[in-house]
Amino acid sequence: MPRLRPRFSVLILLTAAFFLDVGTATAQTAPRPKIGVGFNAVLSSTEGLGVGVRGRAAWPVNADLSLAVGTGMTGFVLEGRDEATYLLDPQVSVIVTMGPQGPRTPYFLGGVGAAIPVNNKTNAESGPTLHFGIGWVQGLRDTILFYEVDPTMLVGETEISFVIPFRIGVIF
Repeated sequence: MPRLRPRFSVLILLTAAFFLDVGTATAQTAPRPKIGVGFNAVLSSTEGLGVGVRGRAAWPVNADLSLAVGTGMTGFVLEGRDEATYLLDPQVSVIVTMGPQGPRTPYFLGGVGAAIPVNNKTNAESGPTLHFGIGWVQGLRDTILFYEVDPTMLVGETEISFVIPFRIGVIF
């Protein structure tokens, strides 16, 4: 398990560098990225219920398609601090907005990422992830509210597990 972590880190860093390069190459013609922050509640098939925070930057390609890079930190703390598991989950996503922009607009998102336990005393699985979800954006006055469900499959060393995050937050 420890020998796989550097590979995931390199994969995430290379992907992030690609998206940053795409963003700087088209910076003169593309609008600035949308930044979203929020809270999530996570149901895991191996760890139970967790709570955490998440951030994401999305670069619009056109009116319907965005490319996004984000990460979150989730704590599975229901058994107390001593038995808690903390999970870092970077993701690279494609976001497709459905239908015309209205007061409440649905979107689909999907992509790849990684699950990385950050505390040493845990036996939580780490590995690559694949996610596909649905969300909605709700226009406010100066910001946008988002809420989404993003089921994720974690390919661990010995098993496949599933995680279902429920997220709510704001986009600036």
